[in-house]
Amino acid sequence: MHILVHDLDEKIAIYQDAILESGSYLLEKNYITPDYISACINREKQYPTGLLMNNGMGIAIPHANYQLVKSDSISLVRSTKGVIFGQMEDANLMVSCQLIFNLALATSDQHLSILKRLFTLFQDESFVNKCQQSNCPQTQELIIQQLNI
Repeated sequence: MHILVHDLDEKIAIYQDAILESGSYLLEKNYITPDYISACINREKQYPTGLLMNNGMGIAIPHANYQLVKSDSISLVRSTKGVIFGQMEDANLMVSCQLIFNLALATSDQHLSILKRLFTLFQDESFVNKCQQSNCPQTQELIIQQLNI
């Protein structure tokens, strides 16, 4: 499993650009096919992945068909301003997301397993705060440790 962590350019405010940016890091490493990025954007239109956490923090977990993934990876992009995503529970509601975990997982079993673990971690304010405030290498190491990968 590969974990990539980057800070978004603060001009990025819409989910399409955030997914494009997070996907570009995966594509650069050859972890995904080029079609993966547009598949993520298209999927987000129909099935939004924004989550509004209890502490008011927004987290998004865009993903696409596992058949477009070459190597299991997560590209986390962080935004201090937030990027607007539709809410998972209600596509008509929007949420400003500071953490965008782009999940590129090659099997559906792996996808469900990682999703469950991430949902548990998202409930831990300490984990979320560290993901936001630590530098990129520290955040990468934290995610690897917490997901036990």
